[in-house]
Amino acid sequence: MNDLIVGILQDEFGAKPLENYRLVEKWLLENYREADLVILPEYSMLNILAGLKPEEAYRLAEELEDSEYLSKISDLAGKLDTYMLIHFIEKSREKPRSYSSSILVEPSGKYELVYRKIHLFDAYGYRESDYLLPGKQLSKTLVIKNIMLHIAICYDIRFPELFRKYAYRGGHIVIVQAGWVKGPLKEEILDFLATSRSHENTMYLVVVNQTGKMFTGRSGVFNPFGFKELDLGFKPRYLEYALDPSIVGEARKQIPVVKHSLNNWIIEFKK
Repeated sequence: MNDLIVGILQDEFGAKPLENYRLVEKWLLENYREADLVILPEYSMLNILAGLKPEEAYRLAEELEDSEYLSKISDLAGKLDTYMLIHFIEKSREKPRSYSSSILVEPSGKYELVYRKIHLFDAYGYRESDYLLPGKQLSKTLVIKNIMLHIAICYDIRFPELFRKYAYRGGHIVIVQAGWVKGPLKEEILDFLATSRSHENTMYLVVVNQTGKMFTGRSGVFNPFGFKELDLGFKPRYLEYALDPSIVGEARKQIPVVKHSLNNWIIEFKK
């Protein structure tokens, strides 16, 4: 398999979807080179934590079938001839709560819902469930250049069973779209969790995070052997980086934890 080149966009996004789109457009038209997949962070379409009440966030959310934001992103993906993985606040029928969704946009401009965030951030005094409904299914398996990818969103990273299920499916890479809120030791916690999820499942983790006043930044790539090989720091930045899927095979040969774990579960099930 050939390398997969990911484009990681780290910036601060607000509560106006079209302004957020223009920020993405500016970054990519000026800096895009050859990424196979451009990835945007959580809340990059609409930051529901930017002083919005649930009713206000619901009013600004959009439906997949009639979204001005998605229409513009689709045109941009076509112009760049690349895949884009975006985060989308998807309006539901259960006012005032929406879904936290990941949408894959193809170079053709076609797009599809690939994941809805399962674990909502009701922690550290926040109540994401006041704004959002939980998803009920694992992410679809995305295949780009014969490489298998799965999706998680932010708080999901604290739940190792989700990532182990993706490893059982043969996943090479899990993309974590994040709006990791600042706080005591939160940067270290994010790095620790991402390192753990990558190492215990011998897979790449690509964490794409917001930065600025509210979020920690420090987007990066975590290697299947369990170390951070790319760190974008704190400043707004767009960077393209090649992932080598053969390293996943090397890691799983040398450290066959996924195989051993699956065998143990089969034994327990048979009991």
